[in-house]
Amino acid sequence: MITQKLSLRYLILTTYCFLAMYSNGQDLLGRVSKGSIGIGLHLACPQNQLSDVGYNDGFGLHLSYLSRKYPYRARLNYQIGVQLDWGNMGNKSFNNIALDDPNIVGEATIDVNNKMFGNFIAGRINYGNDNSKIVPYINLLVGYRNFNTRQLLSLNNPADNPDYQTDTTTNRIVFTQRFHIGGGFGVSYRINRSISLEGYANYTFGQAGAVLPIKNITRPNEGNEISYTDYKVSHTDMLLLSVGIRFHLFKTYRYLPYVNQVTNPSFEPSYTRYRDKENTSTNNTTDNHTPQKTKKKSPIKIKPNGPTKDKEDES
Repeated sequence: MITQKLSLRYLILTTYCFLAMYSNGQDLLGRVSKGSIGIGLHLACPQNQLSDVGYNDGFGLHLSYLSRKYPYRARLNYQIGVQLDWGNMGNKSFNNIALDDPNIVGEATIDVNNKMFGNFIAGRINYGNDNSKIVPYINLLVGYRNFNTRQLLSLNNPADNPDYQTDTTTNRIVFTQRFHIGGGFGVSYRINRSISLEGYANYTFGQAGAVLPIKNITRPNEGNEISYTDYKVSHTDMLLLSVGIRFHLFKTYRYLPYVNQVTNPSFEPSYTRYRDKENTSTNNTTDNHTPQKTKKKSPIKIKPNGPTKDKEDES
């Protein structure tokens, strides 16, 4: 009787230890990191010459992908990936703009805004693996950053002008694309195996290019035309202060027992694919309705202020 009790206790203890080892093994070996996707918000701060010419600060969104960590279990490891960021760098509106076409009812409004877009190849050096709660890291970035000044002309009374376009957009009043290189530092806090919070600061050095600060966009003599001529040429250094969330991706392995086809002849792989038989006759259907042609709407134009002449120009 005593021998049976000892055997039962030994069996229970062995089973418990086996399940603990198996669960830990599944946690370490059954799930392997595939990388991570990060998304967040940032404050974009122009630096050096770009700040001196009066280019506005802005807010934006960033998105990134990072590979798995190499070496996977080492505390000091690295990752590679890509990073994209967008920023709204200021805007300005001009009301009561008279239009060139006398048949348009009412006036128009011009909205001008500056946009920034960056695309980079990213590298990250971490001090901590997937089992670490807090991971400080260093970012490395190389890529391009775009600066774009855009105008949007919209009718004040679109319902009274059905034959005209509601708005007209000019995308590249001033457009600059420049090479950027830089880096930064940050820290990541692991909430659970799948989600981390992170905050970092990135600084990129940019080549010189044409930029148009919002304050330099004017409306001379309160006329109908907007002046975009006061652009500046400066280096495009930029500082991004970012906070965000990172989703960690894992690949899960399932350990299935070995199946011998000789001893188990009923095991046969299936190569059949799903086929929707109801959709096979869709190509034979005909449509008796002919599309109606829509009338192309006319573009809208600003009424010019008229020819100007310098007083000292006698010709």
